[in-house]
Amino acid sequence: MQAIDQVRALYGYNEWANGHVLDAAAQISGDEFARELGASFGSVQGNLMHTLSAQNVWLSRWTPSPPPEMPRADRGVSIEALRQAYDASHAGLRAFVESLSDERLDRAFDYVDTEGNAQRARLGITMLHVANHGTHHRAETALLLTALGKAPRQLDYGFYELERAGGRPRLT
Repeated sequence: MQAIDQVRALYGYNEWANGHVLDAAAQISGDEFARELGASFGSVQGNLMHTLSAQNVWLSRWTPSPPPEMPRADRGVSIEALRQAYDASHAGLRAFVESLSDERLDRAFDYVDTEGNAQRARLGITMLHVANHGTHHRAETALLLTALGKAPRQLDYGFYELERAGGRPRLT
């Protein structure tokens, strides 16, 4: 398997798993969605917004387009608004990933980090970072949702591959 095929599979998984977490989050109340629960970014809402923001910031670093507009937490973000923002982010990521080649993954690019420092990194490494970052915060969010009684479906990569291949994953 070539590196680009692995990246494409990983970003397909990222979108699939985000969808499962968003589906579970849609089943909790607005108060539960925003409740401080001690996660990295406080709440289910905070974790989901952070992960979305990271996807968008990195996508804007990889492409010449500005990051998509984010829902504002100070306006009481709804799960519906967040899902729409994730849909836009995933569409941008899909288009970008489909445009790539193995050679492009190996190339370095310049960007400015969130503290204003100039940085240089290989595209493929940063793409693996973003996918791994999403997995970390998704797992944390899944734990919060489970504690609220609304566990998402299985999020393991193997279940994604089984579904993609037309198999029916066992949930035990």
